[in-house]
Amino acid sequence: MDQTIKTVYQFDFVHDGQKVFRELLSAQANPGQIRTIIRQAEKFEGDYQTLLAIGCTLLDNEEKMYVEKNPRLCSELHNLTLCKAADLDQADYVFLSSEMNYGSLEQILKNVRHGTYEDPQESATVILLCSQIQGEEPMCLTGPGVDGECTLNVYPYVKKAIQIRNRLKIEYPLGVDLIFADRSGNLLGIPRLVKVK
Repeated sequence: MDQTIKTVYQFDFVHDGQKVFRELLSAQANPGQIRTIIRQAEKFEGDYQTLLAIGCTLLDNEEKMYVEKNPRLCSELHNLTLCKAADLDQADYVFLSSEMNYGSLEQILKNVRHGTYEDPQESATVILLCSQIQGEEPMCLTGPGVDGECTLNVYPYVKKAIQIRNRLKIEYPLGVDLIFADRSGNLLGIPRLVKVK
């Protein structure tokens, strides 16, 4: 029992949270660069270690979250951060804890907050858990934060999710920020204005 209590609360909300935040910031500032938070994610138990590390970094009692079809993860994030669950169109952060079929994913990306023309940064951030980020599918990124073009090989779900978001043709400068995370603690940030060529 004592060992269980120690392992549940190994994540330090200050020091580990700062490390995760820096990696998230670096992933969003440098689209196409894969970052890792494996050391911080390993401090959690269960299937959603990476999402819990991200959640404990980004969420607090003033933020609103939406967790798609995973009441256990939603409850765990609430218990750790006091963040309240909200409807999809009101959430600051949207957590997708499994790879969804593309039709469902499109509906979620269509219905999250896209920001306003006065405050485009008020858009939602969607965090997608996938089995892996790197793969065999070539993907070429262009847009802010990318020096010309950036080509990397990704897991097909990653490329398809970005293409679905881009296909929605959300007017500039509105959009949705995407953060891909895998079970190995890897992160890939795709800000709202970055496109797949």
